[in-house]
Amino acid sequence: MANTIQLKRRISGIAGAPAALKSGELAHNEVDDTLYVGKGDDGAGNATAIVPMAGSGGFVARVGSQTIAGAKTFSLVPKSGQDASGGMDLVRKSQVDALLAGKAPLASPEFSGSPTAPSPVAGTNSTQIATTAFVNAAIAGFGAGDMAAATYDTDNDGKVDAAEVADAAPWSGITGKPTSFAPSSHSHSIGQVTGLQSALNAKAPLLSPALTGSPTAPTATTGSNTTQIATTGFVAAAIGALIDAAPGAMNTLNELAAALGDDPSFATTVTNALAGKLAATSNLSDLPNKSSSRSNLGLGSMAVQSSGSVAITGGSITGIALDGGTF
Repeated sequence: MANTIQLKRRISGIAGAPAALKSGELAHNEVDDTLYVGKGDDGAGNATAIVPMAGSGGFVARVGSQTIAGAKTFSLVPKSGQDASGGMDLVRKSQVDALLAGKAPLASPEFSGSPTAPSPVAGTNSTQIATTAFVNAAIAGFGAGDMAAATYDTDNDGKVDAAEVADAAPWSGITGKPTSFAPSSHSHSIGQVTGLQSALNAKAPLLSPALTGSPTAPTATTGSNTTQIATTGFVAAAIGALIDAAPGAMNTLNELAAALGDDPSFATTVTNALAGKLAATSNLSDLPNKSSSRSNLGLGSMAVQSSGSVAITGGSITGIALDGGTF
């Protein structure tokens, strides 16, 4: 197994360079996929600057030909402070947007203000736009005659004035009228209304009704505790909530008692059994004989050495990994 040297790295969190590096030390930020190096030396081995060396896809080359894929966003416009003017200048998006903002589309344009157009020649009958001057000239040439609205519709309601007042029609001249009319009010006994008594007999009284068959009612909201009628659905839901979806083998008190071994002091029994166990929060610090425990696990003297000062004598090391840590 080959030896492995790992760089200082950051696998999540904030993009960008580490706050500090040693001179010549490398660090890789996986957040922005950029490799940084400590540059310069302050005399104590610390870098005076941290610069990027490489990143995802590399950097744009300042000379030579290079293909750049994907959409790129520039922090500065192609020509700072002015729009493109030369044939080889890059055009800024804001410049293109400004040019297009004042233009109307060819398909179904929506003009505003007071748009104008050339007036067609009199008598033109085509898809050419008609101006107000063309329309007025066409109306003047047509002539309104003696049917002008101002003459026959003086109140401008869309109706000829003379037609707005109709002559009164005699009763005898109205056809299709009924031969008799119902009185404005009347009263009848129950017996005079066909089928009413039978219909009433099939209804339940409000006071102590004796229902038959399979009567139904709206199911009350879960948890209701009122005089509202409880349906079978309400009862089933209440029982289901009581056993809280317990499995079939543990949804009765007898089954629960059997699961506890019919031990009325089950909690005491379990507590006594746990008393002889090691506490997880003690992290083995409560071992009664640590030396014997290490011997039983086959651990040597290295098990009690400080991680910051490990002494290795004899033997060999294969596949060691040198880890630069994180930043």
